[in-house]
This record gives sequence, structure tokens and C-alpha cells, in this order.
Amino acid sequence: MHAQACVAEGADLELKLLLVGFACVVAGMLTVATLLKWREVRAVSRWLPAPGKILSSRAEAREVTSPGSGSQRRGSTETRSFPVITFEYKAGGKMFRSSRYSVQENVGNFAVAETLARFPKGADVTVFYDPSDPAKAVIERTMPDGALKFMIQLSAGLVIGATVLVFSVGGVLEAIGPHLPKPQNLGAGALLLVMGLFTLRMGFAQKSLAEQAARWPVATGHIDASGLQKFQIRDSFEGGGGYRPWRTVFKSRVVYSYSVAGQRYAADRVAFGSNLTTSLPGLVSGQSQRYLQGDKVEVHYDPANPAAAVLDCRVRGLWLLWVSASVFLAGAALLVGVF
Repeated sequence: MHAQACVAEGADLELKLLLVGFACVVAGMLTVATLLKWREVRAVSRWLPAPGKILSSRAEAREVTSPGSGSQRRGSTETRSFPVITFEYKAGGKMFRSSRYSVQENVGNFAVAETLARFPKGADVTVFYDPSDPAKAVIERTMPDGALKFMIQLSAGLVIGATVLVFSVGGVLEAIGPHLPKPQNLGAGALLLVMGLFTLRMGFAQKSLAEQAARWPVATGHIDASGLQKFQIRDSFEGGGGYRPWRTVFKSRVVYSYSVAGQRYAADRVAFGSNLTTSLPGLVSGQSQRYLQGDKVEVHYDPANPAAAVLDCRVRGLWLLWVSASVFLAGAALLVGVF
């Protein structure tokens, strides 16, 4: 009996260390990315100044890879708006033109209006160029105040937080275990409880976003494209090892454009929530049939960030989140014998 307890304690410690190790790996990746960006910012700080002029300042729609796409998904894209600033400057007796205005990274739909307002067409600006390669230049050569410090703190917080959470939760579980009808299922029950609470929190967050969007200003928009997007996915690993073959799936895709304060934006978010993907195109064709190319639509846009917009102020599949959360929570209760 004592030997079995030692084995169980060893397995529990191994799991805790594995979770902390995973947090360390994520923190390490963030730290490396932060250091690389810090080196770039430091190098740019030594570039030379030159007078320049903004030639154009506009928002541009681009196709980008959907979040979450990676080794198990290819071909899935979404539309985002980016600020495009083109400027010219003179260095070494030659005129140069560039569109890389900042060392900061812009992933799209972020601070587009603010950036365009800071660099309007025709404005005189100071350009910083690389003396070893004058064709390389930026207008902004610093990061937001505290950005690098925040990333370092985030990396450290991940490791410390994971360590404290894993070992403190383990202690709590050991303390309440003897008071439950089925303490042997406590680990699995705790996992389902966390999943249930996370799903519940996600549902409330999506519902709150939809309620806020209903109060956003409305602009008249235009459907630029409507149809189904075909891409490929593969699910986890096969039993014998290796990935399963790629399979083709479909999702509805509606791209629309609209104007706010003289700037044209484009987006493809119809409603909040996940976009259903399926191997049967008929199951996801309803949305593209509702919004036909060339139609005029009412676009709800965020006044603080006009690049963020939505057509329908509701959460698609919200009921599924409520059902999933209920199943997880009920499963946790059944496992430990509360029900």
C-alpha cells in the first residue's frame, strides 16, 4: 500500500513538473522574441535623421493567415485592415522611398485610425535611415513605453504563476479529497471543472462583446465577396504514429468594406463566435446566401478602433458554449460523487 502511494506521489510530482516545464518553454520563447526586438530597436536608435515627407497615408485590406492556423491547417485566411504609410527622404544626395514606417509590429485591425492620424498625407516628418544602407528607414524607431518591460514581466509571471498555481492547486485537492464520496476521481473532476469554468467565462465574454457592438455607430457598407472558403486540415495523430491525411473542409466567407472619417476599411467578421467548418459545404452556405456580393449592409464599427467591425451583433453558437459548460461542470460533479 505504501509503495502504491509513493508511485502515485511520484506520478503527481512528474505531472506538476511537466506543467511548469511547459510554462518555462512558452516563457523562453517570449523572452527570445523580446530580446530580438530589443536588439532591433537598439540598432535603429543609431540610425541617422533626415527630413522626409508623407506621400500617402491610407488603410489597406490584406489577406492574412487565420489565428490558430499552423502545421494542422493550411489555406484558412481572414481579412484585416493595415495602415500603409509611404514616405520619401533624401540621404547621401539621393532620394529614397519607403513604406516601413515603424519598428513596431502591426498584426492588422490595431490602431489603424490613430496611425493614419499621426502621419497624414503631405506632413513633414523626420526619417531615420541606416547609414550603411540608406534604403532602410523608419519614422518611428521606438517601442511603446514599457512594452519590452511588460514582455519580460509576462515571461517571468508565466513561470512563477504556473509554479504557484500547480503546487497550490495540488495542495487544495489533497485537502478536500478525503471529504468527497469519490476522491480517486478528484484529478479528472478538477480538470473538467476548469474546462467548464473556462467555457463559461468565454461565453460571457462573447455575450458582452455582442452587447457592446449593438451600441457601436453604424456605417453603410458594401459586400465585396461572398461564398465558401476551401482549406485543408488534419486532426492530431493516428494511432500508429504520424499525422492523419489532409482533408478538405469549408467555411462561409463574407468580405465587406465601409468608410469611416474618409478612410476605407475592410473586414470579414459577420458575427461573434467561432466560424463553423465542415466537409459538407451545404451546411455552411446559408450565411453567404444571406449576404450576396454587391449588397449594401449596415456595419457596426468600434468608434475607438474603426478597423474592428461586425455585421450581426450576436454570438454564433452561444448556446453550444452554455451546453458545453454545463456538461463539463456536471461531469466534474458526477466524477467526484457530488451528484
